[in-house]
Amino acid sequence: MRQLLRNIFLCGCFAALATAQEAVTVKAPSDDLSRPVSSVITQIRKQTGASITYEDPRYINQSDIEDVTDGVSKASDGEKKFGPRILIPKSHAITFVYAPSGMKTPTSAKAVLERLVREYALGGGPAFTVTEDARRLHVWPNQVLDASGAFVHQNSIFETVITVPASQRNGGQLLQAICDAVRNKTGIEIEIGPSVPSNYLARFETKSGITNLPAAKAVANLLDAASPKSIFDWDLYFDPADKSYMLNFVYVGPAPMPRWAAHPN
Repeated sequence: MRQLLRNIFLCGCFAALATAQEAVTVKAPSDDLSRPVSSVITQIRKQTGASITYEDPRYINQSDIEDVTDGVSKASDGEKKFGPRILIPKSHAITFVYAPSGMKTPTSAKAVLERLVREYALGGGPAFTVTEDARRLHVWPNQVLDASGAFVHQNSIFETVITVPASQRNGGQLLQAICDAVRNKTGIEIEIGPSVPSNYLARFETKSGITNLPAAKAVANLLDAASPKSIFDWDLYFDPADKSYMLNFVYVGPAPMPRWAAHPN
């Protein structure tokens, strides 16, 4: 009996050791805590090759916004005093421990990201939600403080259902038309950042339009039609100063572990 108990104990120790050895700790850089969830997601992408998009909340409450004009602006003192302010999200640090092997399937990867955003919200941050489509996971805003300090629900700007009339376009023109359609329905500008995969999009030609699709689905369809599927993700960063978004693209590239090939197209 003693030998049996000893064997059970050793097996438990070895299992715990294996779990500890495969666990990875990621954290937001201490010198930039404006978007800690995005920073952690960036590291997870690099470590696993998982396709994950991220979207900032549209910050409303002043406690979620930091004025960094004096620290980062190169303008004169007079221009700083009377000119436009540079505002960024004000967030808090997060350290996240996960096992990269837990990202091998969409279901398990979604569970990992759900734990990430849950832990961040428990620390006092805005609440995010994790959704899944055929090829990507999406980390979208869910709750944010309003001007009075109460939590209110907030949809993803890329959940906006849009229609774009059919016309002869290349991929870059279609992407701009998608962003314009979101602005027309919401009043929120989405500027396309310099990381856009312009070579792929310039070579892609289409006469098709978009009919009653969420903007995220329209962008995903465009990326996957213009380039090898799922090698590009995106981040939507909110500018609290002018209340607009910057759409940045991320090259994920060949994954160090198998992609979710069994998942339907």
